[in-house]
Formats: sequence, C-alpha cells, structure tokens
Amino acid sequence: MNKATKGALAAGTAAVLLTGGAGTLAYWSDDATADGGSFASGHLAITPVTGTGCTGWTLDSGEAAPGVPYNPATMTLVPGDVLTQNCEFTLDAEGEHMRGTVSATPATTPTGALAPYLTVATAGLTLNGVPVTDGAFTETNDGQVLGVNVTVTFNPATTDPASMDVAAALESITVTAEQIHA
Repeated sequence: MNKATKGALAAGTAAVLLTGGAGTLAYWSDDATADGGSFASGHLAITPVTGTGCTGWTLDSGEAAPGVPYNPATMTLVPGDVLTQNCEFTLDAEGEHMRGTVSATPATTPTGALAPYLTVATAGLTLNGVPVTDGAFTETNDGQVLGVNVTVTFNPATTDPASMDVAAALESITVTAEQIHA
C-alpha cells in the first residue's frame, strides 16, 4: 500500500472517530432527591340512623287524631289524605375542603293502579335539626344527622272511579350526598 493510500485511510478513520465523538460534549451535572411524602384520601358516606333510617308512615298530621301510624294492612286512603315519613341518616364526610350537597328523591315513581293519583315529595332537609335550604354541607357537618321529610299525597281533586279499591307501592327514597369541589 502506498503512502498516499495509507494517509487517506488514516485521515478517513480519524474523520469517522472525530465525527462520532463530536456529539459528546460534557457539561457539569448533578441531581438530588426530595421526599415524595404520603397521601391519604377522605370519604363520604351516609348511613341510616336505625334500621331503615325512617320512622314509618303517619297519616294526616292535620286530622283530629294527628300523626296516626299508617298500617296498609288495615287502613285505606281517600282523596286528600297525606302520608308523612321522616328519615334520618348519619353524614360521614371527612376530608380537607370537603363540600357537597344533599338531596332526597323517590328512587322510582309509585307503581300500581293508585299510582297516577299520588304525588310524592321530599322536603325538610336538615342537618342536626337545622334546615338546609340549599342542600350544602362541609367537613364541619361530619357526624351530624341528616334528616329528610317524605310525603305522599292522594290528590284531593280525584274523582276518577278507577282510583277506588286499588293499591300502589313506593319502592324507596334515595337520599344522596354528593361531594363537589368548586
């Protein structure tokens, strides 16, 4: 191999080596770690105070014998009758910045032939006996009793004969506590 070829080969090899090394330029660097910490979440739950959480239905608080316990096996309704039931739940709301709303609605509409003549309403939301007009609660309400009043009204203007000697069923009332973060 002649000198010119050896020189060209050496120059090519040097160029390849320099090109490969041209991308590696070192700078000072360092790193450290910081403690990531641990985190825990709160919770939101409502539980019936006793048994089903409800007192049982009473009939017509405005009648001469107010608040008579209603027994569907032995009592029947007439147009204008109002059944009332109070339900209580313990609000378990833990967490910083816990805010939420509570509401109560029938889980289903009444079923049965009498159902079209009934109106179901929920009202009277309370926390520890204090009215909750906007349904709002915070973590300060943790452990308090959430109360709701449920009424079923037999439409007083009912004149339809199809409303006689028939029945209806109200499956359940849904009480909901929902966390919000505004």
